[in-house]
Amino acid sequence: MAKMVFKTGYGERERVKTEPKGESLTQQHFAHEADVRNIIKQYDKTGLIANVQKGVAQYGDYSEVNEYREALDLVNDANGMFADLPAELREMFQNNAGTFLEFATNPENNQKMIELGLKEAPYVQEEQPIQAENKAAEPPAPLDKGE
Repeated sequence: MAKMVFKTGYGERERVKTEPKGESLTQQHFAHEADVRNIIKQYDKTGLIANVQKGVAQYGDYSEVNEYREALDLVNDANGMFADLPAELREMFQNNAGTFLEFATNPENNQKMIELGLKEAPYVQEEQPIQAENKAAEPPAPLDKGE
């Protein structure tokens, strides 16, 4: 039986070398600024690390800000409703929910939306002519006790 050899961090290693092809994209003029020894020297002099975040921190109570979440929910709902449409209708809008929403929210497209079955036609109540009755109006019946 052959002896099993386990690889460990202390065993023999194979050195792998890669040769860059083409011109290097490294910007050598930043070498002085990126050298850790120069960064530490600057820190020793000033007490500041210059290459760390340069922005100003803003503190405040943002617990009531839900605009991102609400907007994301709105977009997800719109995408879900668009996905529920038949494939032929989605294909008419290049499978893009944004294109569909632009079409659907344009009032000029109401008739086309009705034709596609995406919107209900407005209910038009038929006007009935008022018929005058020749009968004299009868007075209401007297109320019985207990009503």
